[in-house]
Amino acid sequence: MIKYVILVLIGFMVTPLFSQELDELQINPLLIDRSFQEIKNPLVLNGFFKKVEQLEHNKRDQVTVIQIGDSHVQGPYFPQYIRQGLQNKWGNAGRGFVFPYRVAGTNGAVDVRFKASSEWKSVRNVKSNGTDNIGLSGINLETTDKEFLIEINFKESIENVTEIKIISPHPERFKISVANKANIFRKVASTQTYKVKSGDYLGKIAVKFNTTVKNIQRINGMKNVNLRAGQSLKIPSNNSKTKVNSNVDFTDLYTNDGVKFQIPNGTSQLYLRAAQNNNKYVLDGLLLANGNKGIHYHAIGVNGTKFSDYNKFPRFFDQMAALNPDLILISLGTNESFYDTYTEEQLKIDMDIFNREMINRGMTGSVLITSPPPSMKKGTTINSTATAYAYEIGVFANLNSWAFYDLHSVSKTSTAMPDWYDAKLTSKDKIHFLEKGYQLQAELLVESIINAYSTYSK
Repeated sequence: MIKYVILVLIGFMVTPLFSQELDELQINPLLIDRSFQEIKNPLVLNGFFKKVEQLEHNKRDQVTVIQIGDSHVQGPYFPQYIRQGLQNKWGNAGRGFVFPYRVAGTNGAVDVRFKASSEWKSVRNVKSNGTDNIGLSGINLETTDKEFLIEINFKESIENVTEIKIISPHPERFKISVANKANIFRKVASTQTYKVKSGDYLGKIAVKFNTTVKNIQRINGMKNVNLRAGQSLKIPSNNSKTKVNSNVDFTDLYTNDGVKFQIPNGTSQLYLRAAQNNNKYVLDGLLLANGNKGIHYHAIGVNGTKFSDYNKFPRFFDQMAALNPDLILISLGTNESFYDTYTEEQLKIDMDIFNREMINRGMTGSVLITSPPPSMKKGTTINSTATAYAYEIGVFANLNSWAFYDLHSVSKTSTAMPDWYDAKLTSKDKIHFLEKGYQLQAELLVESIINAYSTYSK
């Protein structure tokens, strides 16, 4: 399994200089081949384009787009810039799907941050044998702690949120509240107890538990270094626990169905809490909306995942269908190309299963798949397998009425990955990209979608 690097998060704002650099990169012959920059099988998108046209003529309030992918989508930048591009063109109906990735112990968005006061068990679809009943997020996240508290923080860069919908097999077990104080979580050092043995001294104990004599003295209120056999000592741990400050009052937000909650104007901090006394709480994500007309964009990605990992979980497809997507954008294929025992035939089988799961749930609308971006293996070897898989994905799309965008060829295939790295657009692993690299790829994709729509409208 590939170990993914968490990208350095360097902000959301794009300066004029940054935009100028992107314009130059878009015509760089070492990085971009615009002869491939088009949507193949564009007629597949006519259903989506018709709804966009209705949106433009005020005959529809919202068009829903779902992007499904791997670490390129779990990371913030690729989906962020696709969302921004589509919403700048057709209106912003809200931030869409968010998930407490950090509570699940992994990387996620930077405009919505989560903290938790309890331990949550998490399992990625790629790590599961199929028994975890994973839903829309691709990550099973659950707790048995009835006193759990998840803090939700919106950064200033996010548009005003007026409604939150809870995605869960039992959304009625949750409620959303505001607190009478801000930043109610505090870090508390955790400790363990150690019984002093004959021959022990503070220096020896400090080395054993990777701490200092002063720390042990401080936490035990010791004024000297004297010890006696059988004495119990508190030993500070490098780990810390999140506690809730005392004297905090919560006000539960209004909901008429137990699923959607109305958010007061200007709210930037919310708390997810238990609404019922149950033995388990499973959270699949939250949907953020702002009440405006436009594109509602939901990006779901999981580090290391493949088509086959999503295919294991019927509930994932059930919840995906419940969102009534008007466009399904699929960004997979990278991880498949890193398995030596994986084959092109298996890729076609896994794509076919994914397609049939969608069809069986009535998701027969517009599907747009992108080929995987360029990559290298172990940072030194051109990933020619990704190039072969990009071709097979295009063939499959043509045979199964999917639209296709050849991101791989637009990006000059994997042979160009050293040039992308030299241009400071990729991370050191030469699999993932830095913010500017993802933005460049996203802007070219959005441009292709808008061009296809312009052709449709004529």
